Amino acid sequence: MIGNGMLDGRRLETLLEVARTGSFAGAAESLSFTPSAVSQQMGALERAAGVVLFSRGARGVSLTEAGQSLCHHAEAVTRRLAEAEAELQAISGASDARLRFGSFTSATAAFAAEAYQIYRQRHPTSEVCFNDGEPYENLALLSKNKLDLAVIFELDGWASNVDYRGLNSCRDPQFECIHLFDDPYLVVLPASHPLAGEKRIALDQLSGRSILTSPPWGPSLQRICAEADVTPEFDLSCQGTGFEALQSLVAVGHGLTLMPKLSLGWLRPTLVARPLEGAPVRHVKAAARGAAYRSSATQAMLEILARLTESFEWEDAVEPQASDLELAVGS
Repeated sequence: MIGNGMLDGRRLETLLEVARTGSFAGAAESLSFTPSAVSQQMGALERAAGVVLFSRGARGVSLTEAGQSLCHHAEAVTRRLAEAEAELQAISGASDARLRFGSFTSATAAFAAEAYQIYRQRHPTSEVCFNDGEPYENLALLSKNKLDLAVIFELDGWASNVDYRGLNSCRDPQFECIHLFDDPYLVVLPASHPLAGEKRIALDQLSGRSILTSPPWGPSLQRICAEADVTPEFDLSCQGTGFEALQSLVAVGHGLTLMPKLSLGWLRPTLVARPLEGAPVRHVKAAARGAAYRSSATQAMLEILARLTESFEWEDAVEPQASDLELAVGS
């Protein structure tokens, strides 16, 4: 028999974070708890379930068969609770007076911060909050009904239902995604490099050259090169998720890398960026729950985002011009 408190929503949410991060400490950091609080919650969950849910080791924890089973049901339970909360808020009209908005860093810098400010000025009595984070983080918050709307991106070649961090992607049926624009990656190289004089770099010009990769686009570029029978030397000894780290390595002559066009405002003065034929493309989208849960506040922000990004389908300009990032809607 299942003990009392097993289906406590907070414990189930914590269980899912432990499963995702592989440790109590990782879950604690993600949820802003202390590791001891997570340990106590999971101990209470095991006592309520009457079975061992975790195999504990020096490198963290892993789920037992019972833990995997409960985790599967926890995903369904927490999702349904979030859907119920969103539906009740939509029925009561409470969500119309509140907007919880998320974005990722380069989009925040280019247009999402301005969208946030425009919304606040147009709706001064609305409760508004903003979260800058990775797409997978904001999609997780959206799934838990902790965000109403998020600007995210996806890459071709990602699995149909999961992103590169193994979490639900925008293709999950619980989300409705509105395409905003495509953001191509460009080759970043020193201004003194032989290819820097090219206005556009062909894929086969990468053959034999050292390419520094990043988890989001690295596998996509590898797939594109393999399909075209192009063989760069992907340098897996130096990897990074931050554009600044990769730029630093390129600046000292350690290979080439790629950056999305939206991020070129951060390009070092000693480096240049050139369009690459067949390069990976970030598909930038606005993700929200389905139309049944969409508040007037969410709809208003969607309209602002669409106006701000309507000129962002760039041509193959060698360098971004000021007009590329010019905001289409005044405050």
